[in-house]
Amino acid sequence: MILSIRNLKKDFGKSEVLKDINFDVQKGECVCVIGSSGSGKSTMLRCVNLLEQPTSGDIIFNDQNIRDINVNTLRSRIGMVFQSFNLFNNMNVIQNCTVGQIKVLKRNKKDAEEIALKELERVGMKDFAYKDVRSLSGGQKQRVAIARALSMNPEIMLFDEPTSALDPEMVGEVLNVIKQVKDTGMTMVIVTHEMQFARDVSTRVVFMNDGVILEDSPTEEFFTNPKNERTKEFLKRYINS
Repeated sequence: MILSIRNLKKDFGKSEVLKDINFDVQKGECVCVIGSSGSGKSTMLRCVNLLEQPTSGDIIFNDQNIRDINVNTLRSRIGMVFQSFNLFNNMNVIQNCTVGQIKVLKRNKKDAEEIALKELERVGMKDFAYKDVRSLSGGQKQRVAIARALSMNPEIMLFDEPTSALDPEMVGEVLNVIKQVKDTGMTMVIVTHEMQFARDVSTRVVFMNDGVILEDSPTEEFFTNPKNERTKEFLKRYINS
């Protein structure tokens, strides 16, 4: 078990966003988390690497409570790709991919650049290594963000709606890169609205609604034989596509 979430709750003031979340991720799994906007998907993901502090409950990563792990170490081991890229605009592409390696992992600049170039090549962005990130398209920025996360050699990757800020024609290139990363055996949790992608890449699908997990099933079973009425309603518009 690489990740175990137990009785996770998260409140923002009087608003209860996560209500007793429980689920596990095995090494090598690709879990897609789906649900309507506001269901708590992104908040749950942000709790896993302490971008949000859980109100209560436990998150166990490789047999350690995440609260007992140095936050920089935790975030190097749990890579995260955001919907809004979160690149450093004052750095070029390769600097974005080396700064964490140098500061957190204490790699020297030469080694960090070699690793960054390898990961940029993997996502099809090596030719842009010395470009200003502000000159890139949204799809290119997201591929750099994926390379940056991979450069830290994480044990698990979290993707928070990685295509939601992209123009439609950019979505496919980013989804293809994510699929390639998955095919290397990387453990992944992906919050997404892309139903066909979820069906194609995931080993399991988790359906969240109003701060709770309503369904957690192997992918094909989830799409062909959902158990919960709310899940069936949510999937109706996709089943025939």
